[in-house]
Amino acid sequence: MVFCSVTYDDEVHSKRDMSSPGSFRLSFASLRIPFSDSVKYTLLGISVSLFAIAALILTWQLYQYFKRKPKPSGKVKSYQSVDDKQAGNTIFEAADKESDIQKHDYKVKKLEDEIKKLSRCLSATSSISEQDSADFQSITEADAQVNIHGKLRFSVSYDREQSQFAVTVLDATDLPVRDFSQSADPFVKVKLLSGLLSKQPNLQCVLQDWETKTVKNSRNPVFGSQFSCPLTEKELKTITLKLEVRDFDRFSRHSVLGEVRTHLNNLNLLSHPVEISEELQKLNKDSVGEILLSLKYLPTAQRIEVGLLKIKTASLTSNQKVYHLVTIVCNQCRLKHQKTSLKSKWGITVFNEVLTFSLLDSNIRECVIAVSVYETIVHQKNSKRLIGQAILGKRKASEDEHWCLMMQSLRQPIAKWHSLLI
Repeated sequence: MVFCSVTYDDEVHSKRDMSSPGSFRLSFASLRIPFSDSVKYTLLGISVSLFAIAALILTWQLYQYFKRKPKPSGKVKSYQSVDDKQAGNTIFEAADKESDIQKHDYKVKKLEDEIKKLSRCLSATSSISEQDSADFQSITEADAQVNIHGKLRFSVSYDREQSQFAVTVLDATDLPVRDFSQSADPFVKVKLLSGLLSKQPNLQCVLQDWETKTVKNSRNPVFGSQFSCPLTEKELKTITLKLEVRDFDRFSRHSVLGEVRTHLNNLNLLSHPVEISEELQKLNKDSVGEILLSLKYLPTAQRIEVGLLKIKTASLTSNQKVYHLVTIVCNQCRLKHQKTSLKSKWGITVFNEVLTFSLLDSNIRECVIAVSVYETIVHQKNSKRLIGQAILGKRKASEDEHWCLMMQSLRQPIAKWHSLLI
């Protein structure tokens, strides 16, 4: 028993000695590799060779990594070899395609912006019916009348038995054309004006108005349109026949090519029909009434107020309703428009309505206000007809006196009578 305990203690003591660091270093140093020196040097050479190969591979990979360039976004300036040139040409063609696509996208975007701008104008125009388009056409039509030339041929007749007057628009020759076109799409507006029947001095009354068909792409159109209406012999002597030749435009205002006027009192229509061929003249407006307007400009609120107070019209009938359509135009584009309520038509019709328009200050200072007066028969569809129009504001030719007074008297309503023209 004593011998066994001593052996166990010796083993434990030897283990503790082996676990100490000092004893571990001595035991590791005392190790001996059972190889010869030639084998050791061979293994060492192999290890060095493997390390050198690994270093070369790493160096080559690093060289390839830093030599590799990112894809150019533009043009390639220089090339080092034929292969590089071929690769560069491929990249250059791809870059050209990308630049062409970018240019195309830019042009498309620019066209879309222009279409949006035009759509604002066209949307404002399209929101008003075709019968209301005359107010926009006449805003700048006086400035558009240039190079008036050409002839219009028509005939007039009168049937005494039936008290029926007839006018036939035959044809036109050598009409002017637009600047950007070599042809025209003409049509003729026919109006019967009466001065004595209006019962008011210096005012005309539109008894009848018609339109011929539109002849496409012709400077020498043939119309052949006939119109008639009942007239007494007394009324016949007071009538002025006005024929306006216009160029139809689907997307814009109809430009005026000229007019022809004839006083029926100077013609011997009671005996036989008369055929007339006359040169076109510059279009002149006729006064058909007067309107009392008030203007007030509020610069802080960027608002303009148009007051429609009274209207005096030269009309033979009083069983109709009238209303005003106020249109704000800037750079030949409709910005806003409002309409008044219907009022019974009298010699002097009182409205006393104020329409408010909120606009940018720059638009207010450069805009034109068109006040159009329409009449309509109650309970009858498509009976709307333009009586006349008053235009005021800052125009190319001159600035309206009423407009100047409004700008000089800010925040104060300024009232003034204006002529209604047609």
